[in-house]
Amino acid sequence: MSNLTKTDEVLRDLRIAFADYLNSFFPFDYENQTCRLVDNYVASPWIRCDSCGNYPIQAVSVIRSSDGQEMRVGNKCIDQITRRKVSDWFKELRTKQANVTLNRRYIDGIASILTAYRNNELPFQISKDDVERLQKALERMCNGFNPTRAQAQLSECYIRQSAGATTR
Repeated sequence: MSNLTKTDEVLRDLRIAFADYLNSFFPFDYENQTCRLVDNYVASPWIRCDSCGNYPIQAVSVIRSSDGQEMRVGNKCIDQITRRKVSDWFKELRTKQANVTLNRRYIDGIASILTAYRNNELPFQISKDDVERLQKALERMCNGFNPTRAQAQLSECYIRQSAGATTR
């Protein structure tokens, strides 16, 4: 059995999606070289774009040419070089990762409550409607979106109730 929390599983899946995206990215031609997109990261400290010279760039894409040379470029240049909205995909992925991390307490708490519910181990009652609402909230957060206000309130209510039940 895995010791990963639900949040850890979701973040792992996002890292796998990132690696799959890089691996599936087609080779492209740039300055008479065949190139591949090999990485994307947030630079700290910020750096200068190797293509256009723009400074500062924070989101960095790494391109490797067939002769092994690497370039670090910003969002505008990677989109122009590849003729794809690569930067949008990476921005969306980072937003999802941040939201999942931000909502860790809710994700892990709801996952635990739903598991206990399925195993008939909850020390309190929960309606089927609330179970469905919690499942939708969990799915939303696992997809990298923040919960709605109503979902956050419902989650908070049951997480508190669960914590209170375990301390008795």
